[in-house]
Amino acid sequence: MMHILLIGANGRSAQAILPRLLEIKEVQLTLFLRRSERLQHLYNDRVRLVEGDANKVDDLVSALTGIDLVINTMGGMDLDRKTRNLVHAMENAQVQRLVALNAGGIYEELPEPFNSWDKSMVGFTRPVNLRSANVIEASSLDYTILRPVWLTDKPIEEFQLTQKGECFLGTETSRASLGRFIAILAKHPNFYSRCNLGISQSGTEGEMPAAYR
Repeated sequence: MMHILLIGANGRSAQAILPRLLEIKEVQLTLFLRRSERLQHLYNDRVRLVEGDANKVDDLVSALTGIDLVINTMGGMDLDRKTRNLVHAMENAQVQRLVALNAGGIYEELPEPFNSWDKSMVGFTRPVNLRSANVIEASSLDYTILRPVWLTDKPIEEFQLTQKGECFLGTETSRASLGRFIAILAKHPNFYSRCNLGISQSGTEGEMPAAYR
């Protein structure tokens, strides 16, 4: 049985990841969020809810009991601090496997003119996201960092990957494809160990995502 902790479980990306994880019969899910009543309807024999604050290491350590894999979908301008807390908690609890969402653009890896457009829109988030990725890469954890770009709710599960240091492909990432790829990692936790990956959809190349053209 694979015991998975999903942090930031009430977010839109997490809600696309959750049903794809539950397609795997061997998965038991723990959902970590500030207000558990928001997802009380999901509680069953395979899904339990833990109320906690990612700014409190003790809350994270408590939630990590018996966990094999952590999926972190948190964001925000304090992501670096919350990431440090999570890494510290995981190392203390001796939980090794982490899949963490981050963001494309933190290495200036987006192709032009998309990179300049993205920077003009959300460039202020790049430093905190970069610090968060650096914290994870400097840790002892067995991590996979995922760098999506502009998120969509399109029901597209196909994806393309780029390694850190490669030029990013595309301008959009569907939440459905994040869910599908993370489900693959849950089923095969040795895949993409200590990798930092861009993830997107083919056919979305251009100056900006389709919704802004």
